[in-house]
Amino acid sequence: MENPKTTESSRQDSAENQENYLVDNKVGVTAKLKQLIKHHCMVTATFNNGNQSISTQVLDVIKDLDLVALDYGPSETVNLQLLKATRVFFKTELDGITVQFDADSITKAKLHDDPVFAIPIPASLLWIQRREFFRVPIPIGAPAYCEVKQIDGSYRKYKIFDISAGGLSLHDGYKDLDYEEGQVLSACKLELPDHGHDTVNLKVQNSFPAEKGKPGAGRRVGCEFVGIGMSFGATIQRYIHSVELARRQIEN
Repeated sequence: MENPKTTESSRQDSAENQENYLVDNKVGVTAKLKQLIKHHCMVTATFNNGNQSISTQVLDVIKDLDLVALDYGPSETVNLQLLKATRVFFKTELDGITVQFDADSITKAKLHDDPVFAIPIPASLLWIQRREFFRVPIPIGAPAYCEVKQIDGSYRKYKIFDISAGGLSLHDGYKDLDYEEGQVLSACKLELPDHGHDTVNLKVQNSFPAEKGKPGAGRRVGCEFVGIGMSFGATIQRYIHSVELARRQIEN
């Protein structure tokens, strides 16, 4: 039998944690961006379905113009490719906190007569404490899946071992997911039970036997999310907490 106080406390903790992850008001977003400026955080801007990236920094938040100014890159070729992007994902770290935000448009502008990138002030950003950046195993009774695009353009469905805000592990039961470390798997279809689905890009981090001494059990392929959008990033967080809450309720 559930303990009402424990269950209610778990729900409250989960709600509070979700709020800590997603900052979705202009004042809060601006304050967080100014912290990145103060600490000179290097920001990775990823575009072209996760296949290209550039290092930059947040230089200024111009509230009157609703713009964020970012450092212009040294390669004009890459700069021009970035300026053509229809979606750009930004990621950095500050004192163990992972920060993510995105932009649907990016332009070239000037700040103090120097060229800069300019994006609208994000409507929201993810602010994830490292202690909250943990993997949870997917419940056996409610499996989650990820469809990976094959060479011929078709999709194959793989069960997910575990998931975190930063990535997931795939179960290659077919034993044919032969990808190199660092390779980006574009346009994968991630399905989370009762929480929806979306297209994500995955970067392969490692691969090893799913069960030691049992080659027939397939392989575990660890992947990192690349350029995940704010909305679905928050959905993943909610899913993680729902799994954790269910686990706590069973234990109690």
